Amino acid sequence: MRRFSSKFLSTLGLVIGCHTFTLAQTGTSAEAVWSLEQCVEHAAKNNLQIRQSGLSIEQATIDVNQARADQLPQINGSGSHGFNNGFFLDPVRNQIQNTQIWSGNVGVNGSVNLYSGLQTHNTIKRNRLEVQASQLDQQKVQNDVTLNVVTAYMNILLNQEILKTNQERLNLTQSQLERTQKLFKAGSVPESNVLDLSAQMASDELNIITAQNNIELAELQLIQLLNLTNSNPANFSIVIPNIPDPDQMVIAFNAEDVYATASDRMPEILRARLRIQSADKSIAIAKGGYQPRLSLVGSINTRYSSGSSLISLGNTISQRTLVGYQDENMNQPIYIYTPSVEQTPREYPYFNQLQDNIGQYIGLNLSVPILNGFRVRNNVQLSRISLKNAEINSDIAKNELKQTIAQAYTDAIGAQKRFVAARKQLVAFEQAYKNAEIRLNNGLINNVDFNVARNNLVKAQSDIIQAKYDYTFRLKFLEFYQGKTITL
Repeated sequence: MRRFSSKFLSTLGLVIGCHTFTLAQTGTSAEAVWSLEQCVEHAAKNNLQIRQSGLSIEQATIDVNQARADQLPQINGSGSHGFNNGFFLDPVRNQIQNTQIWSGNVGVNGSVNLYSGLQTHNTIKRNRLEVQASQLDQQKVQNDVTLNVVTAYMNILLNQEILKTNQERLNLTQSQLERTQKLFKAGSVPESNVLDLSAQMASDELNIITAQNNIELAELQLIQLLNLTNSNPANFSIVIPNIPDPDQMVIAFNAEDVYATASDRMPEILRARLRIQSADKSIAIAKGGYQPRLSLVGSINTRYSSGSSLISLGNTISQRTLVGYQDENMNQPIYIYTPSVEQTPREYPYFNQLQDNIGQYIGLNLSVPILNGFRVRNNVQLSRISLKNAEINSDIAKNELKQTIAQAYTDAIGAQKRFVAARKQLVAFEQAYKNAEIRLNNGLINNVDFNVARNNLVKAQSDIIQAKYDYTFRLKFLEFYQGKTITL
């Protein structure tokens, strides 16, 4: 048993050393052991939930840019080219023809909104509010991740201190076992005392293994929060700060003071206020549908037809036409001479047609809503419902924050009382254990009575550790809601 315990302690020392001095691995490089500040900073940049919330900010920003761009003119080009066989109206010559013709047209048209019930203006304002709300969404996620990081970090510290206490307990049990074995060999104590201590030593070793597993689980949780894809508890460690015992005095502030501070800075409250303003702008946008719409429009276009041709003029000739006679005997005919110019068709080039057939248009379009299936009215009503919903969500956020702070304050008061009681309990059981140890060595009590005193001390040591970290975390939690940075 003695040889096994020495080997166990050597292995334990190696494990603790690895936990304390191993370099933590990130995705591409090794870093020193992680402090709480480094963990919080790294999580803010790499946590997947925080990165995902950043995409919402980008989307909201694009919506703002699009709303601004909607104020610009809309310009579009168009063109067509086709073949006709048979009768059709040539759009260039404005003649009905029965032939095979290629024709086409190109053009550019544009419009700019002059007035639309200030809908675009209000949309820009609403989308700006949504950008701010999305930024507060990300801050809320970041706050939640920060608290989770602090919780995981302190769980590691708690279990490391429990591991340290369990190791000291194992060392003490081993010393007692060695002394009892000597007394047994001398015939001073029965063998049952040796067996009891051997069983106690096995129990202490099991407690150490349990504490090690708890450390690894807490480290794994922290690794996941930090999004360290190439790390695991075997190559990850944290800085172990010296956390002093918290003040045993009653907490000086109350929950109302904390809420008054938090309600002016916590992102979930500020976000809810912005959502109300955004919903109010949505009502203004919907009401804009009642207003007339005025826009300036214009276009420029031209056409082409393969049936069009240019005419080349040649010599002028006179064409004689008989129209009558001067006498009854028809001896003196009367002629009319009509001059005409020789015309020779020739090709009308494509680009020349486009240049010669240009047409332009500019005008104003006015649209006055009269009856559109009550769509505008229903949109206004839906927007008002959204506003009421935003107001209710704001009240819910306030109530949740108030309840969270009240619960945290109550937990902190309870943790403070438990810590004070645990300290008194530890002092009493430490003295009781010392007395029991003296009485055991003098043969005044048996091993069973001594184990009772020892187990009471063990429980008191465990209680004081948990009470210390619980109280410390509760205080840090309240400080966080007061706007203070969490440090250890």
